[in-house]
Formats: sequence, structure tokens, C-alpha cells
Amino acid sequence: MKKQVWIAMAMLAAAMLGAASILRSTSGAQAPGWAGQASKPSGQAATPSVEAAPTASTRPPHPFPDLARTRESLDIAQDPFSSGHPEERRWLDQHGFPNSAQWTRYQQASDAELDQAARAGDTVAATMFDARRLGADPTAESRLLASGAEGDLFALSLLSSWKAGANAAGIPEAYAISRVAEMRGDLTAALHREMMLGARLSGEQRLLAEAEALHLNLHLNALYRQKHGVDPPPVEMRPYQVDDAR
Repeated sequence: MKKQVWIAMAMLAAAMLGAASILRSTSGAQAPGWAGQASKPSGQAATPSVEAAPTASTRPPHPFPDLARTRESLDIAQDPFSSGHPEERRWLDQHGFPNSAQWTRYQQASDAELDQAARAGDTVAATMFDARRLGADPTAESRLLASGAEGDLFALSLLSSWKAGANAAGIPEAYAISRVAEMRGDLTAALHREMMLGARLSGEQRLLAEAEALHLNLHLNALYRQKHGVDPPPVEMRPYQVDDAR
């Protein structure tokens, strides 16, 4: 289980880096309060925004033009999110997970650099920048959910991690978002969920969170239809290699 633990720790590291960035720029910020509400998405989750991407002619230059954008030429053993399955590399690229070069560089990048990379069309940088802005920018959560509707499961993972760490009341929300990521193909979310949450839910809280997850998943599907005029593509389950090392 060593690899599974490392992947979970990578997700927690991203959430903590975002929290540290927020603490430098704001004080007293808390997650929106929609935990445990199974009847409808509430707070920022109710209306994810879909912002128009800059056209090629208006995009700034990428601050890291030589950085690998896919996993094709990278060592899989250094990948912070890969279990080692040969088909998993493509799945991770298609679902928004940074490769090892992006993960290392973007954790160290300034907000200005991430923002510029995002405006240059780098969706991984955009996701990591929005994760940093959670709690400080009231629209960051909405953008991460909108990215999740487009298939970016890394965005949902970061949002779930932040919800779990923002305050105890966010744990049911974190559970629900993690379940949505699992429903949309990331089977490893189930392996990491209990470790990430850091506290167990009561039976009632778990039932409410499961109901919220079902509703949020349908909501993201509706958002995709609204934007594209068609149903979302079929869910592709994450290829995964189980590590039996003890």
C-alpha cells in the first residue's frame, strides 16, 4: 500500500500549499456552508461558472514554455499520482492530473506565474491556481466544480482536500466531492478518502453526504449539457495497479 499512501499525501500537500498561500493574503476565510444539504447544491457549488477561455491571439506567453505538458517522455517511477499501470498515464493526463515536472514546478511557482500559465491555456496551472485561491476568491470553488464537469478530476480532488482541512464542518462536503470523483472514474478516491478526511463521519452524516454526492454528480452532468448541448462522454474508469508491498 506504499504507493497509495504516497498519492494521498501528494493530494494533501497540494491542499496545504493552497491553504498557506491563502493565509498569506487573507485572514478568517472559511469554506461556504453547504455541508450536509442533500436536497440541492448550495453555496458556490450551486452555480459553477463557465468562463470563456482567452483566444490564441490574446493569450500571454507561457512562463514555463519548456515544461512537459504530458507524461509521454517522463519517468513513470517519478510520477506522484501514478500507481504504475501502463494505461494510467493517458488517463491521468486526460483527467487533469499534473505530471511530475508540472507538480514540482507549479508547487514552487508564484501566484502571478500560475495565473499567467493559466491564461496561456494551461489547465493544470489553472486548477492549481484556483486551489490556492479557495477561501480568498469566492469564485474559485465554482471554477473547480466547472472543471470537474469537464472531466478534471484533479480539480475535484483538490477541492475535496481543501474542504476536509478548512474546518470540521467541511468533512461531509469533502466526502461528497470525493465520492463524485469516484463516480466519475477515479477509483483511487475510495482508497484515500478515510485518510484524507482525518475523522469519521457519523452514520447520518455519511448518508447525507452520499445523497449530496448523487445530486452534485447529476448537477455537473447538467452543467456539461448546458455548455456543450450533448450528454457527457461515458465514464472511463481509472486503470490502476495494486501495490501489495507491505
